This record gives sequence, C-alpha cells and structure tokens, in this order.
Amino acid sequence: DILTFLKQTYCDHIGVEFMHIMNFAIRRWLRDRMERSHNQHSFSPAQQRRILEKVIAAESLERFLHTRYVGQKRFSLEGGETLIAVLDTLLEACPASGVEEVVIGMAHRGRLNVLVNTLGKSRRKLFTEFHENYVPETVLGDGDVKYHLGYENDVATSSGKKIRLSLAPNPSHLEAVDPVVEGMARARQRHRDDTVKREKVVPVLIHGDGAFIGQGVVAETLNLSRLEGYRTGGTIHIIVNNQIAFTTLAPDSRSTRYCTAPGKALGLPIFHVNGDDPLAAAYVIQLALEFRQKFHEDIILDIVCYRRHGHNEGDEPNFTQPTLYSEIDAHPPVGRLLARQLLDAGVITEEEIQKIRSRIDTVSEDALRESREAVSKFHPKLHPPISCPDLLKEVPTAVPAKKLTDLGESISTIPADFQINTKIRKLLDTRKAMATGKTPLDWACAEHLAFASLLTQSVPIRLSGQDSRRGTFSQRHAAIYDLRTRARYIPLKNLSKNQASFCVYNSPLSEAAVLGFDYGYSLDCPEMLVLWEAQFGDFANGAQTQIDQYISSSESKWGTTSRLTLLLPHGYHGQGPEHSSARLERFLQLCAEDNMAVCYPTTPANYFHLLRRQALRKILKPLVVMTPKGLLRDARATSPAADLSRGSFEEILSDSEITK
Repeated sequence: DILTFLKQTYCDHIGVEFMHIMNFAIRRWLRDRMERSHNQHSFSPAQQRRILEKVIAAESLERFLHTRYVGQKRFSLEGGETLIAVLDTLLEACPASGVEEVVIGMAHRGRLNVLVNTLGKSRRKLFTEFHENYVPETVLGDGDVKYHLGYENDVATSSGKKIRLSLAPNPSHLEAVDPVVEGMARARQRHRDDTVKREKVVPVLIHGDGAFIGQGVVAETLNLSRLEGYRTGGTIHIIVNNQIAFTTLAPDSRSTRYCTAPGKALGLPIFHVNGDDPLAAAYVIQLALEFRQKFHEDIILDIVCYRRHGHNEGDEPNFTQPTLYSEIDAHPPVGRLLARQLLDAGVITEEEIQKIRSRIDTVSEDALRESREAVSKFHPKLHPPISCPDLLKEVPTAVPAKKLTDLGESISTIPADFQINTKIRKLLDTRKAMATGKTPLDWACAEHLAFASLLTQSVPIRLSGQDSRRGTFSQRHAAIYDLRTRARYIPLKNLSKNQASFCVYNSPLSEAAVLGFDYGYSLDCPEMLVLWEAQFGDFANGAQTQIDQYISSSESKWGTTSRLTLLLPHGYHGQGPEHSSARLERFLQLCAEDNMAVCYPTTPANYFHLLRRQALRKILKPLVVMTPKGLLRDARATSPAADLSRGSFEEILSDSEITK
C-alpha cells in the first residue's frame, strides 16, 4: 500500500525536509536511501543494547550529579539524553567511513555528559571539579567554569580503531564557537594532507534550538561551507531542540515554523527526529555521515526533545511554564521508554538492564570516592603570575640585501603569456625597483617582501579578509589577473620549489565568522602566520565577541595560544566617522598580563620587521596592527630598502627633530 509506505517512511518518528534542495542528484540519493530502508533502522541486537547502554549512562550521570551536588550548576542534559547515543553511533561509523578525527563545538547544555560519556573524560576528574576546595593543578591565568572547558582524547571504537576527538573550549556566548571549530577542522585537515576531499576530519556542531535560529553567526558560518578559503567538506549539525530557550518558547524566539530554517536557505537536508526514539536518531546520524562523506555538504539533525529541569539546576521552570512542566514531570525518561521497547522485542532482559545500571552506578561511586581522596591530598604549588620576558626580546628579522633583490624579482614576475592591466604592470616594475633599493619602499612592497622572505624560510602564511587579494585601497595586488581570461596568478605562490604554502582569500562580507574561523585555524597551525584583515578597522567590532572572548582572553581562561594577526586599517582621511578608527583605545583596554601585542607601525620597514617577528618568535601571542590608509602612497612614509637588511622591530621610534 503506497500510502502506508509513505507514512512509515516520512511520517513516523523521522520527518525530513529535502525537496527544497536544488541539486537533483542529492534529492534522488536521499529519497532512494530513505525509501529503501523505509527510514527504519537495521541495528543488530548488540547495537541496540549498546545504544540503550549509552542512554542509561547519560541518565545515570545526570542523576548522580543531581543527588551528590545538589543545586550546583551543570546544565543538565536530562530530556535530551538521546544525544549521547547519537554521538556514540557517529563515532562507531567513523572508521568504516575513513574518518580519523572529529572536532566538536557545543554550548553548556549537556556538555559535562558529553565530556564523560563521549570524549572519555574520567568521572573522577569531573567530580573533583565539583568539590568546594578544588584548585586547578596549574594556577595560571583566570581559568573558567567546568562547562566551558575543552578536552581532547583518542577514543576507541568497537572495531578496535581509535578516533581522535576534540571538544573546543567556548564562552557563554552561544554559537560563537561555530566558526572556531570550522577553522580548527580545516587546519587539522591540512595536517593530515586531506585538503581535497576533506574526509578524514569531520566538524560536528551541537546547537540549541533558540540559538541556531537566533544567533547571526550561525548563518555566517553556514555561508562559509562552500567557499574556497573556508570549506571543510561538510559539517554535521545536531540541534538539541528542547523547545525552550531559558524561559522563552518558540512563538517568541523565531518567525519560522522550524528552528532549522537557516539551513533551508542553503539547501541543506534537514532531519527532524523524535528525541524519545534513540534508535531513529542513531539511524539518522549514520545516514548523515554517509551523506557528508559522499557529497561533502552540511547536514542537519534536529532532535526534538525537552528539558526536564530549569535553565540551570537553581532555576524554577514552573514560574513561567507551569503547564509544560506538569507534562514533563509526568513524562517517562527516554531510557525507560527504550528499555521497555527492547524488552518487548526480546532484545534484552530486565536482569541485563539492571546489571548495566548497577555497573555504571558503581563506576560513579568509585570515582566519587577517589575524587574526594584526590582533593584532600592535593596541595597545589601556586605558580607566579604569567611573565613573558620573550615578548620584548629582540628577534633577528633582517634579510640580506641580495636575498631581497631576488625576492623582488620573484614578486614582480608574471608568466610571459599573461596580459595584464598597464597600471598593474607599472606597479610590478616599481616593486622590483623598490626591492633593489633604486626607489624607497612603500608599505605594500614591504609587506610583500616580508611575506616572501618568510615563505622561503619555510613559514606558511594564510591571509584572509574582505577584498584582501587586491587590498581595500588597491595597494596589495597579491593576485594578478589576465585581461582576456581572468586567469589568476599569485607571485607569492611561485617564489621557489621548496617554499612554504601561501594562501590569500577574499572573505565573504562577514566579520564574526571569518575572524572566528581564522582564529580557530591559528590554534591548530601554530607554525603558520595567520592574518585576518578588516576592510576598514572600524568594522572589526562586528567580530567583537571573537576579540573579547577568544583572542584577548583564551590563554588566561583555557590555556590556548595563537599567533593570529589582525590587520586593521586605521586613520582619519576625510571619510567620515564610519571609516576612520579601528578603536585603538579599546584594544589597549583589553591588554593585560602579556596577553597580546597591539602595534601601530609608522614606517614600511618597521611593519616588515613586525610581521617577521610575529612569525619567527617562539612565543605565541595574538598581534593587533593598526595599518595605514593614506600613508600607503605618501612619499613621506617610505623606507630605504637597506632598513630591511639591518635592525629589527623597534617598539618606539625616536623623533630625530626633537633634541631636548
């Protein structure tokens, strides 16, 4: 019966939106894949028991924390425990799909559960962090609450193969971690030499329903998914849709029917799954990974569930949602529902279920006892405040004149069959003359020579930003275009056979997602000079969350280090209040405890040495540079080529006209 078949496939515990997808091949593949299986799982009894065990483990941990640490914030996963089974099923499917690493980003809801039951963080460590007299093993910086911390581990699957799992640390600013995870994943793909298909490292983003539709950085991050400089081969998005955001219900939090609407704009497959059916959700995550590996596109799994307690454990939900919470209080937990389903199917016995519960509870009790002993015995040695004598230590950055001449030749040479604009030809000829010392150096040439010298010293470079290939002020021209074919040639990619890689990308019109992406990339590529350039410095505050919560403070909070460099065009040149200031004073306000460097170079030579110092010094600190606009072509703001072959970066330039 056709109607029965369609209802079973599309109207059971799995709903799917896919007819909006423009790619016919994807639509056909999804339809065939779903209709062949009737959208029903085919898990073996052993796999079903494993899924039940994961749900029980999730419930057990939450119940244990609730009774042992009454009232302490943990942002419980109760009502959404299916997430743990979904993540486990995903990891189990990774080895056969060629996946070696998964990078996860998520907010606070259920994070402690994911840390223990997915990433393998020991219960003892977690319980220790709940104790009142707990002191971190290394008292450096400010630290952060336990549900913001990251973790990394090699997790064994039932096949015997291990998958590298990483959970990125994140602030309370919802979804800000999304582009950071994408950047981390892309960097790790580079390390695994997986820059074409991008199938070895998979980013997984876990969202809340209110934040997915409400936070603009989500749309910005989704838009990166198919772009040359930012794609990661497809992200698996999992929405823990507990149908409430703190105290706000759907009618007040979105103007769309589903919270997944941002994904529909990009033509992504969207699966809505009943959170009380872990087997259905586990089936969909297998399908999602298969889809991602085949089409290298994003996909969304919306787990429709509920939140058993308030926003946190000290919050009373009955104040604002009394009728909803009377229903939730009467609703059986998902573990009980799944256990009954498997009992009725003869997959498991009541005795086996009790053994699973007893074993997990025993593990927690043992871990609790060990954690109390560990805290009582622990007397940390207080470390002195962070000090970085190397911050101002001189780094050799001079480049021999002969080397500069050779590099000047390379950066001004294009293929013989290239027909280029006459003004570009003149610019290249001028750069060649500048590098040989025949004419003073301008800023763009000094930058090119800094990049070229680093590339030939095996330092890779990534530069991204709005219009960064040409430069906002038509000064850089890192990419040269043929007049007839628009074929692109990048001289900095063609310096020598043994040079490091050079990547320069025009970013979309986004600050928050692109800066977040480049920051994430810099975390996992410390050997690379990663630069993000604002079109005008004024627009950097479009990424203020990334600057405040990550760049300026992540080392103190989470111990993460980065040499990310921000290039912010700054200065009054008659363009009005929106194109004048990178707000230097705000960056200076963020400086404390040697957390980053803020520099305002005033000569091309000092800019040259600054870039080289940032790339070559061993210590990793973010750098914020106020870059010029009008001075780019001002003859008074040039440097002799000889200044690149002597000295190093000078924090302060003395004024020769002042004698007293």
